[in-house]
Amino acid sequence: MEVYELARRSVFVQGKSISQVSSDLGLDWRTVKKMTLEPVPPGYRCQVPRPKPKLGPFMAQIEKLVFPSEPYPPKQVPTAQRIYELLVEDHGYAGGSSQVRAYVAALRSRPREAFVPLVSIPGESESDFGESWVEIAGKRENAHGFLMVLPYSDVWFCACYPKENAESFADGHARAFKFFGGVSRRSVYDNASYAVKRGSGPIKGRERSLTDSFMELQSRYLFEAVFANTYSGNEKGSVERKVAVVRSRLFAPVPKADSWEELNQMLYERALRVKEASERFAEDAARLLPVPDWQPERVALAKVDKLSLVCFETCFYSVPTQYVGKKLTVKARPFEIEIFSDKERIARHERCFEKARYRTDYTHYLDLLERKPRAVRCAMPVLQAGFPEVFESFRQRVDDNTSAGDRRFVAVLRLASEFGVDKVKAALFIALARGVREPEDVRLLVIRQFDEVPTDIKWESPTGAASPTVERQSLSEYGQLLEVAA
Repeated sequence: MEVYELARRSVFVQGKSISQVSSDLGLDWRTVKKMTLEPVPPGYRCQVPRPKPKLGPFMAQIEKLVFPSEPYPPKQVPTAQRIYELLVEDHGYAGGSSQVRAYVAALRSRPREAFVPLVSIPGESESDFGESWVEIAGKRENAHGFLMVLPYSDVWFCACYPKENAESFADGHARAFKFFGGVSRRSVYDNASYAVKRGSGPIKGRERSLTDSFMELQSRYLFEAVFANTYSGNEKGSVERKVAVVRSRLFAPVPKADSWEELNQMLYERALRVKEASERFAEDAARLLPVPDWQPERVALAKVDKLSLVCFETCFYSVPTQYVGKKLTVKARPFEIEIFSDKERIARHERCFEKARYRTDYTHYLDLLERKPRAVRCAMPVLQAGFPEVFESFRQRVDDNTSAGDRRFVAVLRLASEFGVDKVKAALFIALARGVREPEDVRLLVIRQFDEVPTDIKWESPTGAASPTVERQSLSEYGQLLEVAA
């Protein structure tokens, strides 16, 4: 390098000719001329590719194996080592495996995708669902957790549902906005079917055809909805990462709760601790929109069949029998179903998500059972009610193979709807012990046990009237009465 620098200095600084420098340094004049063209030695330069006498004849075959006419299944793409083995077995390749692996790597290599560094803006959110296993009332369930994240402060909210649908999606928004104390101005979503209508082809570009339920949700809360490109989870990376974090921290091991509401309360308390500890949440909260007073629900019309049932999403729910044949309004929420006639609520049931299931209320069928008492023994509403064993014992006691015995049991069911199952249960134990068979006698037992006479009655005399006084007689006068009677 010293000779290289000396030669260049002699030519460019001292003004010597190439032949003079060649003579002074004992170098060929061609070498000195090359030194004047580059500031540092350029190194060896290969003018033509090196020949590959062993690999060359097989390069075309390797390219066919790497890029076949029909793509390989995703998990059955041959490795470079396997391609080498195929060349040896099928084509007589006699070279080494390193050359084959290097050529396959060169064919498969492609420039890595570059990304622009982004920052989070206060008042914006990202939403998604994640699945986890939970144990509800001793039963293993697949929970669909709705998660909303404010990326700027990293504050999150999570609520679990038995099913991922439009109702749970809207209810998750309502709970999250109430938790944050405001509505995010802009939220990023994926392309779920309950938000984006499915057309005839794949989703392309930024335009989306939204479902009616999502447009109502957006109109209620007035946030700007942005949908990520398909298979582009990086466009909502905060919530994608938070789904994995929440699953690993809050759902491992499998959480146990007596109900879905208890599970959601546990998640709420964990999220509340994160929100209270966040130093940047105040900046997020300052940018949020006010939360409207709205209860999300899906509304549908249903006709009552002859069994006094309405069908909603393949499941059946009972209503009072006087509504048979009428059209009613069904309001569906994530965990319950309400049925209305005009503006009057006539039935409320726990929602069922399994197909072809029935939810009945025995009180809806009492009027009908009084007219058709023989059906009470096998009536689905009575069996689903899960009455204590003492009810069945009383039914067997009054059963006399006539409608009279069935009517007595229906009358006891009427008492259960009037006073409550627990009070009637206690009265039936006494009735069975005393041999009581009549429902009116059972009613008296209920009243005697649980109806207390009020002791705090306040009496006021009419205006201007003197209060009555009661004079207590002495016991001696009572003794005199006894002597007279004797």
